[in-house]
Amino acid sequence: MASRPPSRRRVLAAGLGAALAGAGTASCANASAGQGDPDGPVTLWSALRGTDTLVAKWNALHPDDPVDFSPMTSGLAGGNAKLSNAARAGNAPDIVTIVDADLPSFAIDGVCADVTGLVTPRLRTQLGPQAWTNGKLDGRVYGIPLDLGPMLLAYRKDLLEAHRVGIPVTWEEFHDAARTLRRRSGTHLTSFHPNAYNVLAGHAMQSGGQWFATEGDTWVVDFLDEPTRRVADYWQRLIDEDLLFVAPGSSQEWMSALARGRVAAHLVGPWGLAALASSVPGTSGRWRVAPLPQWGTGRPVVGTDGVSLHAITADSPRKKRAMRFLEWMSTTPEAITARLSGGRSSLFPAAPAQVEAASRQFETDFYGGQDLYALVTEQARLLRTGWTWGPRMQATATSLHNGLARLSYGTKVTEALRSAQAETLPDMRSLGLKVRQA
Repeated sequence: MASRPPSRRRVLAAGLGAALAGAGTASCANASAGQGDPDGPVTLWSALRGTDTLVAKWNALHPDDPVDFSPMTSGLAGGNAKLSNAARAGNAPDIVTIVDADLPSFAIDGVCADVTGLVTPRLRTQLGPQAWTNGKLDGRVYGIPLDLGPMLLAYRKDLLEAHRVGIPVTWEEFHDAARTLRRRSGTHLTSFHPNAYNVLAGHAMQSGGQWFATEGDTWVVDFLDEPTRRVADYWQRLIDEDLLFVAPGSSQEWMSALARGRVAAHLVGPWGLAALASSVPGTSGRWRVAPLPQWGTGRPVVGTDGVSLHAITADSPRKKRAMRFLEWMSTTPEAITARLSGGRSSLFPAAPAQVEAASRQFETDFYGGQDLYALVTEQARLLRTGWTWGPRMQATATSLHNGLARLSYGTKVTEALRSAQAETLPDMRSLGLKVRQA
């Protein structure tokens, strides 16, 4: 008998607690029953670069257990809506790539299966506790982590050296560097992307903010706690002083500014290093990567700029076969080699044992031959833990993006955060949640 997905009201009101675990356990037990998975290819939807070569490698090695790959757009660009619609229609794929911020929503809606019982001891050990934090809800596994995403500072070495600007170690030094570079050359040190809630969230993580939390059966929402206000006020000051190039991420306006040397740095996770190289190939060899600046001189900490998970859908009849593929994909050198061999991806594997294989595949000429994976390995140890994503991050992100889009009309970053919080609270209550503002 097929198990029912967890009740949205019970799950959310319990703060992703016992109801989610109980319903998920039943689902997992059903998935592990001894009937065996049916024939036919395991289907995979993903927007990640290199997935085509990865699947081709698997199919060459396992011709009797094929995977059928279909590319999809990223979540906010339509991928999330496509997955939700497919799940409602009963034709979702066996496996889908999602970002960590969207996992609570898809797990609560019953799109993602609880696969705790399908995770082998080897897979659990290979990925380690830090990575599993991104794929778990209330101790149950709903997503298999693929990568880690510590935020980094990619910068134009030639521009900073030409204008005698040092590499900032603290955010105070970053402000000074932005002011100096703007005064001496007219160049903006970096950009502010109104459509990048994930970057703003990453800064809040580093500062110690906590947008969502649970207390008993109540969700607590606070987009303007003291650490987040510090972040918002900091970036607002740089905007007010015309020290940032304000433009949407991935826009032609922004990429043109990068290509022309009008923007000298980019704050991004490891996955974005290959994307930067492909966006502005004419600047190859001029870029380097440094650790993210810190707020103080205490213990260093960094936030994450989005990581990818692979979820097995609740209605998949091929869960065990899907998990075998995901374990291979996440933990074997041939898999990471296949994914990165085309030079289109620079993701940092969640499995520490695969970092060496990854480092051999990604060409670093664009970054002057710098050992990027050694740097990211060091920074990954500093990742903030304990961050909680909200139960409807796509709606929250849309609200925040709408507010930040009005920065050029005088809206402040704090006002955009306040508006997003004001819209998030009733959205959560409409789902039957107990929720309060901190």
